Amino acid sequence: MILFLKIINALLMGYLLLLSLRIILTWFQGLSPGKAFDLLSEVTEPYLSLFYRLKFLRKGMFDFTPIAAILVLVVLLDLINALLFYGRITFGFFFAAVLSAVWSGVSFVLLLFLIVGIIRVFAVIFRRNSGSAMLKVVDILIQPAVALVMKIIQLGKRAGYTQYLLLTVGFLFVFWLLGGVVTRRLVYMLQGL
Repeated sequence: MILFLKIINALLMGYLLLLSLRIILTWFQGLSPGKAFDLLSEVTEPYLSLFYRLKFLRKGMFDFTPIAAILVLVVLLDLINALLFYGRITFGFFFAAVLSAVWSGVSFVLLLFLIVGIIRVFAVIFRRNSGSAMLKVVDILIQPAVALVMKIIQLGKRAGYTQYLLLTVGFLFVFWLLGGVVTRRLVYMLQGL
């Protein structure tokens, strides 16, 4: 049984590596990867297509299906490692693995928006040209988060985009920080069940 679990673990880790490589290579649209990429696509596409069917993972220009696909593999790896280490999986450990994976995905998204927001704040502070191509992309990326904050918190007519941008970056940082603390405590608690 232990040998079987070690083989499954190694296969899952290898597939996770292939999946990650495929996702990273798709970021570089201009490259012509050739037959190696075609083979990589044939191996990973059936698994990824399971997640493409989940429409809620795609919002506007954002596609979170690759993140979800990776996180499911991470949960499976956690469970197999628990079986290897403890010889069993408890409900608490299962829920802790799922919660940890979900938080990893949410944390990644929050951190992405936080970094983009900080880039935009620096551009505002140093009065960089908002007409540049990079800042246009940054504005497109951060706009959904700023719009959400504008909808939730009404600062009045005097408040401008810069105030909402700063508020958004602050909220992202607080949610990212507190979410990590709360999640770690919950995971620790669940693992003890």
